[in-house]
Formats: sequence, C-alpha cells, structure tokens
Amino acid sequence: MSPLSISIIFLATCTVFCTLNVDSSLEEVEALLKWKATLHSQNTSILLPSWTYDPNLNFSAQKTLYPCKWYGVSCNENGSVNRLNLSSSGLNGTLDHMPFSLFPNLVYFQLSNNNFYGIIPSEIGYLSNLVYLDISSNQFTGIIPEEIS
Repeated sequence: MSPLSISIIFLATCTVFCTLNVDSSLEEVEALLKWKATLHSQNTSILLPSWTYDPNLNFSAQKTLYPCKWYGVSCNENGSVNRLNLSSSGLNGTLDHMPFSLFPNLVYFQLSNNNFYGIIPSEIGYLSNLVYLDISSNQFTGIIPEEIS
C-alpha cells in the first residue's frame, strides 16, 4: 500500500470517528438536558446552573465545554460522559426520563442524598460499563431490578 493510500484511509477513519464522538457527546448533552427538565430543586437556588447548551454555537468547537465542564459530570478522553455525581445536590425527581441507553461509557453514577422517588427503572441495565452505583438516601420504592446485578 502506498503512503498516499494509508494517509487517505487514516483521514477517512479519523473523520468518521471524530464525527461519531461529537454526535455521541451531543446526544448525551441533549439527553441530560431533557432529564434535567423533569427535575426540581429542594431549595431556591437554580437547578444545575452549569447545565446549559447554546445550539447557536458550533458544538464540535465547544465539545470540551459540553457536558464535560458541567457540575457533577466527567468525561473520558473522547468527550463521552463516564461519571455522573449529583450526590447531595438538592434534587427532586425520578429516573423515569433518564435515557440510560445513551450513556454507554458511564462507569460511575451517584445520586445519593437527594429526593429521587418512584421506581428504579430496569433500563438502568443499559449501563453495561457501570462499576459504581449509589442511589442511597433517596425515596425509591419497589424492587431493585435484576438488570442492575
């Protein structure tokens, strides 16, 4: 294979993966914002004020800001959400509108010491890379789904 062919293949591969990473991160941003819209705050402060997104900005140029710089959110080297720690954040709500399937790289999920209620959805099983889950000190009811184990 000629050096030119290798360069073209590399460029095409990089273009595809770079696009996938941006699209994946944008999906995660939109998913987190939709979930945030269903939540309430226990106190008078603004609910997760850093969780904002301006669709008029070029996302690929700003991907280090969204959502990796948001309160309680950490990302892996590809810009995909891998940690979500909202413990003791004064949040009220459910996990009903959390699209777990859109977070394939989430390994750490902590919501302890809030006021989440309702059932723990079986969709939490979509978090196939999850190694740490803490949803203690909330108001969940019902059984713990098999999908967690």
